[in-house]
Amino acid sequence: MLTAAGAANLAAQPKIVAHRGFYATEGSWENTVSSLANAQKLGVYGVEFDVNLTADDQLIVVHGPKIHGTKLHAQKSKFADIRAAKLPNGLQIPTLREFFEQGKKCAATKLILEIKIHPTPKRETQVVEAILALAREMELVPQIEFISFSKHVCDEVVRRQPGATVVYVSSNMKAMSPAEAKALGYKGLSYQLNVMMNRPEIVREANALGIETTLWMVNDRELIDWAIRHGVTYVSTDSPDKAKAYLDAIAQFKK
Repeated sequence: MLTAAGAANLAAQPKIVAHRGFYATEGSWENTVSSLANAQKLGVYGVEFDVNLTADDQLIVVHGPKIHGTKLHAQKSKFADIRAAKLPNGLQIPTLREFFEQGKKCAATKLILEIKIHPTPKRETQVVEAILALAREMELVPQIEFISFSKHVCDEVVRRQPGATVVYVSSNMKAMSPAEAKALGYKGLSYQLNVMMNRPEIVREANALGIETTLWMVNDRELIDWAIRHGVTYVSTDSPDKAKAYLDAIAQFKK
């Protein structure tokens, strides 16, 4: 049964971001080309995925730092060793180029690219430069939203790619305000649910300033209802199929 809160405000329905893709399907795994393709087929707003730079300067899509089932490290190990590792279902860790190639097949699906924190500002700048070079080469910059827990990374993307969508991510209760984000040239804030639900004024201020907000992780309908009530722009979820079904049901209820 739909809750009253869920049906109360259709206009404020958040858009769905598939966290690490739609991988809760047979034969898939998080942060793989398969998980991206599944999310594209599902028809959600965007797919969040994680990018690291290996020890020999290859861009890979994996959460890290540990490589599943191994002692390898996403940033300290070499690409050939990481590539040889097998994920569940026999899948490989994709390069960013491979992920982008699948992304280009569906321009309607936003690529929510999280640039992971790297050891030094210098290394983070190198990562940003490499990602932007590939995104420009493949003509994908307009389809990408660049997100990071690193303020340095966000600042570098703003500086090196004017007009890009840059979103600061945090799970810190003292995370920056929407006004601070706007002053830095960011277009959004992505906050863990404990931050946003304990500081709902963040959403109000963000909406007033034209700063988009993302709530994570949203894996039950009560959190979707909260996002609707408060006017959150996006919800990031491990269950994009269930979130989509719930929001679609609300839309039908309101007709």
